[in-house]
Amino acid sequence: MEITEYEPFYIQSVAGLRAEIARLGLEIPLDEDTSPLARPLAVGGRSIPNRFCAQPIAGGDAAADGFPSALTRRRYRAYASGAFGLIWMERTSALETERTGRLCLSAATVSYFATLVGEMRAAAAGRPVVVLQLAPAPPEAMVAAARLALEAGFDGVDLQGAPGSLPETFARVRAAVPGLLLATRLCAYAGVRGGFGVSAGDFRSYDLSGPMEYVARLVDSGLQLLNLTSASPCLLGADRGLRAKGDYDKPDEHPLMTLARQLALARAFRVRFPGMPLVGSGLSWPRQFVPLVSSGAVGSGWTDLAGLGRSALACPDLPARVLGGGTLNPGSSCMVCFACSQMERAGRAVGCVLRDADSYGAIFRDMRRLDGDRLLAGAARCHLCEGAPCVAKSPTRTDIPAFIKAFREGREREAYEVIRAGNPLPELVSETAPSWLEEEGACIETTLSGEAVPIRDLQYAIAWRARDQGLAGVRVPPECSGKNVAVVGGGPAGIAATVRLLELGHRVHIHETASDLGGVASRLLAKVRSIADPGAEIDALLRPALDSGRLRVSFGSTLGTNIFVPDLLTQYDSVLVAVGLWKERSLGVAEGVLGALDLLEQRVSPVPRRVAVLAGGDSAMDACLALRTRGAAEIYVIFGRPRSEMHWHMTEGWFANHGVHALMNWQPLGYETDGFGKVRGVQLRHAEFGLEMVLKVDLVVEAMGLELAANILPESGLDAARLYTAGAMVNGGASVGQCVAEGLSMAEVIHGDLLT
Repeated sequence: MEITEYEPFYIQSVAGLRAEIARLGLEIPLDEDTSPLARPLAVGGRSIPNRFCAQPIAGGDAAADGFPSALTRRRYRAYASGAFGLIWMERTSALETERTGRLCLSAATVSYFATLVGEMRAAAAGRPVVVLQLAPAPPEAMVAAARLALEAGFDGVDLQGAPGSLPETFARVRAAVPGLLLATRLCAYAGVRGGFGVSAGDFRSYDLSGPMEYVARLVDSGLQLLNLTSASPCLLGADRGLRAKGDYDKPDEHPLMTLARQLALARAFRVRFPGMPLVGSGLSWPRQFVPLVSSGAVGSGWTDLAGLGRSALACPDLPARVLGGGTLNPGSSCMVCFACSQMERAGRAVGCVLRDADSYGAIFRDMRRLDGDRLLAGAARCHLCEGAPCVAKSPTRTDIPAFIKAFREGREREAYEVIRAGNPLPELVSETAPSWLEEEGACIETTLSGEAVPIRDLQYAIAWRARDQGLAGVRVPPECSGKNVAVVGGGPAGIAATVRLLELGHRVHIHETASDLGGVASRLLAKVRSIADPGAEIDALLRPALDSGRLRVSFGSTLGTNIFVPDLLTQYDSVLVAVGLWKERSLGVAEGVLGALDLLEQRVSPVPRRVAVLAGGDSAMDACLALRTRGAAEIYVIFGRPRSEMHWHMTEGWFANHGVHALMNWQPLGYETDGFGKVRGVQLRHAEFGLEMVLKVDLVVEAMGLELAANILPESGLDAARLYTAGAMVNGGASVGQCVAEGLSMAEVIHGDLLT
């Protein structure tokens, strides 16, 4: 039965569910006796304590280096304490990080996975079997990752790969790591014309001859556990039969038909492979009746285990409730709102937005903040103030009412030109701006309604849409001034100055010490915060100048090492130094004292349980998050002034987390070390009361702010009439917007001097 509009869940009773199944002419077994779900199942020499399986929904919440974050561990601990007998962990890259938010099992992260497995075992009343899904990789990488999985304590691995090569991979892993349970999760019906398992005569029907033959090859190569799923065909509209329906799409067939297809597929494989333990999927739509459908499928022998995806996110203790003799109520079951699927598709942290709102509601709202309807609604609240306070607080003095008015009236290109007039890096500035301290903090709507106009989001969306349309490139004039300027430092200030100098007709040569442009945003923020890599915006901005030969970029150029100001002054008409700040302020050298930037740029490394963070700069926040994900149990944030004076880009509630301690008005004086020079405590004095103490810790992270490294600029005796400075090295580390504004301003000064 095809449906033209999605029908919300309308079934109120078991009798109603049975009647609807009969009305649609479907075969879906139901059993109100859920005892079949409590039976253990022997698989590959292991015993799964019950028939509930938590399916591998990609969480998108891994730490930057691919190890399980605190949110990842929380999710899997919940499955374990909720009595899932089989926990099928999500897609994990083998040895090499695949993408941001994706788990990666490697020699550097295996200890973190071992910790996670240990936490699951400790949280469970019984002993769940834990299988790790490995993303497609070369056979050598799969074998190495399988060995690491066994080392970490996993019971088995789900091997993924191309049908032509996966049987060989199974055979190699079986030979190399015989102690592991070998499994795979297989979509047996692709739901699209010409797809795997799809009938050649009717894309709405399946032909399992190919999938059956493929599974037979896997069985011969060592397959011991099969997890089956299938896609749903697109039955309506222009995409009819050309693509499968995504989990985030509203269905155009009755969901009970989708469920019946999933169960029929499992039943067919059960007949063909009677001895192969089988996980069935697609059971979440019946909401509070999931246990009845699961018990019916298992009790009828159609499948051995009930695989739950959305239902597990919504109600991670569902097995415990059912096995304890309870029932599932509508208020705790999956509502099939598609929010988790939308978050998975967007690569965000995935969880149940409705049932776990405290953890995932803000993530979902943040994901949707750039949707067109949200942006228009936010823009509609702007009062288009004359003498607007938001403009006065904007570092780039962007005419905010003008671009919002143009956006509201559908003149989006004009809105972009207003933004671009004073800010060549609007995407980067929007993503890194402390908006509550700048434009949005001055918005009158904050007072009137308690919610500022989303100035930052509007600017970001308008900017990336303009970039997609090819409008973001620097406007290089046809005539060149003949003047050449060296810009040392490819951060926001240096790039902004470069753009303005290019627009004024000069040639520019950027010298950058790193391997890409963007400064701290590229080297750190894009890795430790949820912001996009600024490389795409920077490349689109500078591409016209690079192609025209007006701009050169040299990487690996470090001032004071292989390039020197006196030499630059002989080669260029002017030199702008905008190298930023990369040296941490320090109380002294000791083993166990680490700068925040060093911590953040390190590859994965576990940290001790008790850590002090000497706060004062923006990197303190990022350091705390990194410490939390790397295993620190007690974090002491020490700041020598009141909390209101500390730059901290997270909510006040972060300090309410267990194990986080805010020591405000405590001035760090120095370090207490042992006889071998290793730090064992921080000497503190209270700024108001004068009390002194030593805080015992095992590691200190200095994040008190940055300063200019030694020997960056030449001695004052040098004639530096053509030498200029800008950005963080001048302003002490202000916002990215302020650095952009200063870069533009200094470019105008240089231009004026070049013409005199």
